[in-house]
Amino acid sequence: MGQSVNTKMLQVAQDILGIAANKVKLETTNTTRVANTSPTAASSTADLNGKAVEMACNSLIERLTKVASKMLSSEEKNINFKDDFVFLNDEKTALSWEELVTQAMLERVALTENAHYATPIIHFDKSKEKGHPFAYHVYGTAITTVTVDCLRGIYEIDSVKIVHDFGKSMNLGIDIGQVEGALAQGIGWMTMEEISYNSDGRLLSNALSTYKVPDIFSAPKTIETIPLETEGNDLAIKKSKAVGEPPLMYGIGTYFAIQQAVKEFNPEYTLKFNAPFTPEKVLMGLYEKQNN
Repeated sequence: MGQSVNTKMLQVAQDILGIAANKVKLETTNTTRVANTSPTAASSTADLNGKAVEMACNSLIERLTKVASKMLSSEEKNINFKDDFVFLNDEKTALSWEELVTQAMLERVALTENAHYATPIIHFDKSKEKGHPFAYHVYGTAITTVTVDCLRGIYEIDSVKIVHDFGKSMNLGIDIGQVEGALAQGIGWMTMEEISYNSDGRLLSNALSTYKVPDIFSAPKTIETIPLETEGNDLAIKKSKAVGEPPLMYGIGTYFAIQQAVKEFNPEYTLKFNAPFTPEKVLMGLYEKQNN
């Protein structure tokens, strides 16, 4: 899944319940569990599913806290859960997670929960083109360096340096991997994934033999991703912002970097908006002449 949803859902449950990762089992989404779940789109999956998991786990913790407070003869506000044990006033007790759940079951406390999350505050009036269509925005910038072969029109991407707004990342390793993967996809989008039709309107680039996608040889020689220091956003799960699609935009930098290189070689070249910027277009641009 694009945003490593399984891992992040596990992290949410593990954090709230205070238990080890091996105690959390994930099930796939289907209509026997949630009748009207949202599709995986627009980088919203981690937030929507994460918030629903958070709500459900908080409800379970609220019930288990009542049970634990009776077992430990303490007020509920003094109870918390961590490392598979119940803590009292931040001190570990002998009451384990398994013992607590067993007691809750014997007391016929509900140990299942279903939660549904719909993003609040978002709205948009198409007739007025006004509103608040997104819960939050993701920010970032990239510096791309390329080398263009001015005889053949081919190019190499020497380096891409990125500063990206992850919010308060839940899993930096996963998030950086998502940025690098999206960058590669964006480079393909901007430099090689050309859709071609013949004179009859038939699609010619209809297979991997005719529709070129990026591979390891298309990747930048070096990629550096620096997390932007930020407080995150309350509407993002654990303040960790979505990272599925936004980094795709960094591929646009490659498009303009190649154009700048062509312009450096051929001052008569005029900048264009005609993606993808394939080697054929680069070669023509390198020797383009202004019409007098």
